[in-house]
Amino acid sequence: MKVIALAALAATAGLATANPIAVGQFAGNTIDNAGVATGTIIVDISGYQSWDEQGNALNEILTVALGVGAEMTGIGWDVNLTTFGGSWASEAVMNFGGQLFLTPGIADGFSVSNQNYSSGGILDLGDNGIPNTLPDASGNLDIEFFESFVDNAGAPDSIWEAGSTLTLVGFGGNFVPTPGSLAVLGLGGLVAGRRRR
Repeated sequence: MKVIALAALAATAGLATANPIAVGQFAGNTIDNAGVATGTIIVDISGYQSWDEQGNALNEILTVALGVGAEMTGIGWDVNLTTFGGSWASEAVMNFGGQLFLTPGIADGFSVSNQNYSSGGILDLGDNGIPNTLPDASGNLDIEFFESFVDNAGAPDSIWEAGSTLTLVGFGGNFVPTPGSLAVLGLGGLVAGRRRR
């Protein structure tokens, strides 16, 4: 898959993270599957809202069951974002287990209404000097939706509108399902999802 140049994966400077990731500039890289079995999970994030700063109890969290031993090696997105009040698109962030931070609207320092952001393909993490993203010991990857700057304390700052999806690519765990696990996977390894911190 061909990838367009984007700067959307970022760690926010003041956030406490074990492995901070700097802003990545993606430049035409492709997924390299030579010798490695890979798989894809499509995650629908429609309706998820960002409330407050990272770690706030109001933030919504989506848990994706990648499986023990899985590694997310690439990511793509096709999302539609609406911000509320004075919130900007560049403030809506997705935190993947404290290892990877995705800000699709990073270039838009203004409010948006149902604005589409697309990666234009799959971005290979390793090709861009970013470590693979790992699930927790149970094989789950939590995605926290938060704001890098809080404009509406105690209320949502943004929402991912209908049709917003993430494409997670990797190997191991549920990325390469065996025939017996296909029934368990159902809709791509999604664990009953929305919860508060």
